[in-house]
Amino acid sequence: MLAENIKISGHGIKDTNLIDRWQSREWEELACLFIEDNSQSENMRYLLEQHISKVIDGIKRCQKELGIEKVKIYLSECYSNFKMQLESYEIEVVLVGNKKAFEKDVFNEITLVHNAETMYALKNSLEENYIPKKIISITGDVKNSGIYEIPFGTSLRQIISEYGGGTESEKAIKFVQVGGNTGAVFTEEELDTPFLYSNLMENGTMLEVSKIEVYNIDTCVVNWVTQKMLDNSKETCGKCVYCREGIYQLYKIIKDATEGKGKESDINLAIQLSETIKIGTLCDFGRTASNPLYTAINKFRDEFEKHIDRKICSTLNCIAYANYFIDPKVCNGCGDCMDCPQKAIKGGNNLIHIIDMDCCDKCKKCEEICSVKAVKRYSSVKPKLPAEPIEVGSFDEGALGEKKGLGLGRRRRK
Repeated sequence: MLAENIKISGHGIKDTNLIDRWQSREWEELACLFIEDNSQSENMRYLLEQHISKVIDGIKRCQKELGIEKVKIYLSECYSNFKMQLESYEIEVVLVGNKKAFEKDVFNEITLVHNAETMYALKNSLEENYIPKKIISITGDVKNSGIYEIPFGTSLRQIISEYGGGTESEKAIKFVQVGGNTGAVFTEEELDTPFLYSNLMENGTMLEVSKIEVYNIDTCVVNWVTQKMLDNSKETCGKCVYCREGIYQLYKIIKDATEGKGKESDINLAIQLSETIKIGTLCDFGRTASNPLYTAINKFRDEFEKHIDRKICSTLNCIAYANYFIDPKVCNGCGDCMDCPQKAIKGGNNLIHIIDMDCCDKCKKCEEICSVKAVKRYSSVKPKLPAEPIEVGSFDEGALGEKKGLGLGRRRRK
């Protein structure tokens, strides 16, 4: 029988031996899922654009082996332009907008549900010299962002260097997140971890989204995880309180840490709440939604403590802990930053500009508009700066910002 020669596992959320799944009960229907949120990865788009025929061949192999007649393809609405092409294979295609509503219909006792990538792997596994691979998106601080088919067992470090081309910034890696917005954090020291379901699931990563995001040492993990928890709070279906309220409360707790409002007990509270959510929620999303925060705290606890206890953000990404200044060695006196809503910048044509932090509300407008990147941030130690606007190129740090060699020239101009 064909089944005796199939030695692959499912490529969806969990790692399940394909034959064990097939033989677990009598199946009457087959559902093939091209489901994904393309704001996180586009692995399904890759299959749709490059390997539709192989996925269909895998479906037909599965049908033949199990004697299943009824097949449906479930397709995310964001990929609706592929609907007609899929229907040309004489298979019913259902567009999916509301993922939670779709799951109620498809996951039942008689329907065998497979990710499209599993059907693709099934087709490939019947070829000679088959090497099991996983479709992975690589993004973040890498030179070659993209989608790749990577052999299982390849280390995260190899994936980043050989496929991603290393960091685009040429800076050291601080951490990576594996598995999209609900994935776990892996530190630089953990990058030799082989990409295997068993290794990743130990950290709570379900791999519904096979995505590796790379972040360098300039990333504030507290600020980063705040955004991740906000994103996840927007994705909850709202059915269970643990997920609906719990994820948002985690976001609020960590947001306070980035704004100087954090309390000493917040870290332990966040850990306890994360563990409670994992136990009390009803779906895989709820059980993994706190993963970014939970794993980040466990691996970068000192950074969270600095934000809360010492009110310090070492990377200066958290605006509450940063002040602005204009680097007198870089400023070219162009005046672009002078259009300050708070009138906090003093200067003039060909003069080094000065920021009055007593007036500055940290709107970041000057930082964004400065073409020469002269607007910079500092923490508690203020750099040496001129007391008043002075001529471009005249700043002498050793003289504490006094004008240098300009007196005679100015008298002559008079």
